[in-house]
Amino acid sequence: MMPANTFCIANLDKDSTKVIKAFNRSKVILAEGLVVANQDSYCALVTENAQGPLIIDNNMTHFLTKDMDATPYVGECSFLGVPIKSEDGKIYGSLCAFDHEMYQYQQNDVELLLSLSTFFSTLLELETNIQNLKEAEIKASKLMTEKSNLLAVLSHEIRTPMNGVLGMADLLHSTELSLEQANYVDIIKKSGSSLLSMMDQILDYSKIEAGTMELEYNPFSIREDVNHVMQLFAAETLSKGLRLYAEFDSGADTIVMGDSNKIKQVLSNLIGNALKFSQQGYISINVQMSLSQGETVDLIVKVKDTGVGIPENEKEHLFRAFSQIHEKDTPGKYAGAGLGLSICRQLVELMGGDIWLVESSESGSQFAFRVKLKKYLMS
Repeated sequence: MMPANTFCIANLDKDSTKVIKAFNRSKVILAEGLVVANQDSYCALVTENAQGPLIIDNNMTHFLTKDMDATPYVGECSFLGVPIKSEDGKIYGSLCAFDHEMYQYQQNDVELLLSLSTFFSTLLELETNIQNLKEAEIKASKLMTEKSNLLAVLSHEIRTPMNGVLGMADLLHSTELSLEQANYVDIIKKSGSSLLSMMDQILDYSKIEAGTMELEYNPFSIREDVNHVMQLFAAETLSKGLRLYAEFDSGADTIVMGDSNKIKQVLSNLIGNALKFSQQGYISINVQMSLSQGETVDLIVKVKDTGVGIPENEKEHLFRAFSQIHEKDTPGKYAGAGLGLSICRQLVELMGGDIWLVESSESGSQFAFRVKLKKYLMS
């Protein structure tokens, strides 16, 4: 445990430093969004002077900080900073800790910040790659050439540092950690797994765009598949205090032929979205199956939530690739690449069906998809 008061992540360019994330315990020393010239930045000292971990026991007496204009603003404190940089040495910024009660930093504190620095460095590279990916996708869609290949290549490139993040987290978890440090590592692992899932979505998207996604054709029970998907989300819904349940009509026990995995993937994406945007209430799944012409079975699945709803002016963008409809109003609050609904639409259309928004308001949303299947005839 590091009892310092303030922690921050700062991004640096050649002229200025910007605090992009800050956490203060009892006293606000730094605030997010603060921008200062590098000559007035403690974080810049880490990257421009120390070129590595920098420990300052007292900023009022240390030769690097005692005459800085920022020192009276920050107030008397101790300081620890480590650089955030890529494997090729490119500096992104620094990860710093401040304490107005003059906490004396130990070697394990330095090692913790260095481990987190490695993690944040990879995340920043990932963020840059994703942004480059979005820009490349827009450009490629206009040119109508090599879009799918570009997505696949970049997605694989992003996977490499992401696997490094998870590997580092596993190694860190195997060391002797305090309870608080172990919680930090758990957050790293969960965040890394979430980002890896995002990469899987990008790969799925590129496969669909390239026309290499193939359908399977096997007998399955929709009731069993829905229950299986619900089990995957049981722990997360419970932790958020949400109720997740399913309702089946009388035809839902019919064994049908189709692509069970893709139906589960569509359902998982819809439940995942509902869970992301719901803080209280419930998520319900309604399954309807009816026999139409011959041995064809109509499957309709509806997913309803009590989340924040879809802004009216964003509904037309729902099923577009890289569409993040809540990003403008709540930037950074809801993570994701904006591919979930686009992949759902393409998978459902690949199966000859359709997907749509049934309704949405401030009290929640409901999505539905329909596919035609074949009744399984036992020989």
